[in-house]
Amino acid sequence: MKTRIFAAAVMGASLLAPPVTAQTAAATLPNSFGEPDAVQAPPPAPASGEAPDIARTQGALRAVIASLQSDEIDYSVFSPSLAEQIRSRAAEFAPRVRQLGAVQVMEYRGQQDGAELFRVVFEKQATDWVIAFDNEDRINALLYRPARGD
Repeated sequence: MKTRIFAAAVMGASLLAPPVTAQTAAATLPNSFGEPDAVQAPPPAPASGEAPDIARTQGALRAVIASLQSDEIDYSVFSPSLAEQIRSRAAEFAPRVRQLGAVQVMEYRGQQDGAELFRVVFEKQATDWVIAFDNEDRINALLYRPARGD
């Protein structure tokens, strides 16, 4: 649980960092996704044998991206602390997501430290996203960066 809370705090803060572009954000957050600088294969499924609910998580991520692109953000899907961070920075963050264009492909990449990793290919750029939920099934971590090659 401590790892999940720490990761959420780091990822939530990283989402709302004031970089000029997504490229800058990635440059300042090289290990936000918990991987070394070298490209690695997606992490294996959780050791507990409990499979993540990929369809539910993917649907939640699609909904969040759509809400950011439409400026109709439903803050009730986020934990209170992440909702507050997003609310305070939505005016600068939403346009960055909107400029990526429409979602073309969303691919599950694995799970790490309780968070799900996705590759989301937009019209204008491929990105990597991390999303995690708290015990009340609200999003408590959300982060993206330009995709790394693999």
